[in-house]
Amino acid sequence: MSSYGPTTGGSYRVCDTVVIVCLACASSLIVLTVAVCFRRAIANGYAAAAVGASGGAGAAAASGRDRCGLAPSALSAIPMLAYRRGAAAGAGWAQCAICLAVVRDGETVRLLPACGHLFHVECIDLWLRSHATCPLCRRDVGEAAAAAEKV
Repeated sequence: MSSYGPTTGGSYRVCDTVVIVCLACASSLIVLTVAVCFRRAIANGYAAAAVGASGGAGAAAASGRDRCGLAPSALSAIPMLAYRRGAAAGAGWAQCAICLAVVRDGETVRLLPACGHLFHVECIDLWLRSHATCPLCRRDVGEAAAAAEKV
């Protein structure tokens, strides 16, 4: 019999124990993450249902939060123009910050009234349908568009 081999009938080694402990920790972490996500989903669902059922100021706040983009009438009130290099503020070239393309002469752009930033019509219209702010400076475009619509 060798003096280096196991002297007892057990077959566990240190490596097996480490693997089992790591698997137990990973499983616990996965279960904890799923539980936290499920709890947040339930809490958000119950909060939305409670606000919708209560009416009043809570419903007004929720509807303001749900309606993130501009109304079509406010969007159409923002001026469109054909871009001419050197004519816009900033004598050099212009770049659409949404698609990152250089704006070329003759392309139709929108000039946001709140801040004066310039974007391709297709790019900014898509943005403003889901956001009411400028993508660069986050100024509220909705108020400026409403003021321009009244004039």
